[in-house]
Amino acid sequence: MKILLCSVVLTLAAIFGTRTLAADAPKVLFEEKFSDHLEAGWKWIRERPDAWRLVNGALVIDTLPGSYWETQNNSQNTLVRPAPVSLKDGFIVEVLLDSEPKGQYEHAGLICYFDGLNTICYNKESIGKPLVLMAAEQDGKPIFDGPYKECPEGEVWLRLIIRGSKVTGQFRSSESVPWQTVGDRTLPTSTKELLVGLHSGYGLEKPQRQARFRNFRILSASD
Repeated sequence: MKILLCSVVLTLAAIFGTRTLAADAPKVLFEEKFSDHLEAGWKWIRERPDAWRLVNGALVIDTLPGSYWETQNNSQNTLVRPAPVSLKDGFIVEVLLDSEPKGQYEHAGLICYFDGLNTICYNKESIGKPLVLMAAEQDGKPIFDGPYKECPEGEVWLRLIIRGSKVTGQFRSSESVPWQTVGDRTLPTSTKELLVGLHSGYGLEKPQRQARFRNFRILSASD
């Protein structure tokens, strides 16, 4: 009898536990699998059609010259789309990035974009060694002092949690490990529409490396 009751309790716990986990999972607002075409709603900024392609479920972007650092505003093949919900409600942007930056400041990652002078860039970037870092700018004036953390080798998941005026950067080496928080930044103020997406920069005109993006998702961040 005790064995039977124990079995029933464990079964119910498993059922309701599964339901709880499913209920707690963030709602997917948008997903891009980079199959044979880009979904509607994307916009290229300074597109170089010869320097990007879709390959086996990945968006491959050649790392070209340019950046959004200070007033440069000349990064190429930035891919963005409108924020799906209000900043008050909040949302989460995630992507799986495979890149090996070698040149100084060479980078690829996620971006919050009002225009080229008001951005938050969240990159895997080479500064002597690969780092995961956030860089924010208001009217072309950078906010210094990181935050950053050393980056794991190989693929890395990047995540931005955007709610109100706060943007939090997280990363992890695989889906089986917890997210690590890099830090926070204040979203630039602007009257323009907020766009979110992918970018790379500080490469060479004759590209030597590429950034591969997979599994781009936008999730609900509402409680």
